[in-house]
Amino acid sequence: MTSPEYCYTETKGVMDMLQTLLHWIERENRSLVIGISGHDAAGKTTFTKQLAEQLSGEVEVLNTDTYIMSANIRNYTIVPFTYEGASYTSKMTACHPGAHYVAALERDIAMRKSDETKTKINPYYAQHDLPQERRITIVEGMTVAFANAELFDVRLYFYTDRETAFQRRASSGENGDELKASYDNDRMQYDVFMHPYSEQFDVVMKSTIAQPWIVEKNTLV
Repeated sequence: MTSPEYCYTETKGVMDMLQTLLHWIERENRSLVIGISGHDAAGKTTFTKQLAEQLSGEVEVLNTDTYIMSANIRNYTIVPFTYEGASYTSKMTACHPGAHYVAALERDIAMRKSDETKTKINPYYAQHDLPQERRITIVEGMTVAFANAELFDVRLYFYTDRETAFQRRASSGENGDELKASYDNDRMQYDVFMHPYSEQFDVVMKSTIAQPWIVEKNTLV
């Protein structure tokens, strides 16, 4: 599930968080699994790239897009939910935990931590080599939000408010009317099914148009 790149990590708040995380990694001085998650176009991929650049040869990155169910399947999967007192039924979005091969991701992380094998089997049963072992493993993507928190040494969550998320989607060139209809459904399902998982994260970063980055939670200091 590839999103347009958003360079919101140039602001002081998120750069400070990057330095805080790097200092924490240095203090730990051991093999670590770092989870980075959030909704689509929240800035998590850009942050992951900057973190990986700082860690250089010490890091491997596992993107979880391959653990998301195909849109061709989700479009035929209808989910009921309640939002602000009203009942809805709609096709499943990637914000729903049922749209993710969570068990497969948990297995691959556990294999990486146990050092038993360097091969993963993706949800389509094709074998792939896991990234070459490094001291730091970053697991980045939406699926991280639904995975067992105990598999990670630290997890960071990125999200935006409704207006900011819509503006970022609009800037990608999607049709206005179609975008509004699809976005309303996406955001409702995000609020209902995904955002509550952010409470389980060690760091929570929120971005708005008025304030590019707000640190809502930080247990690293």
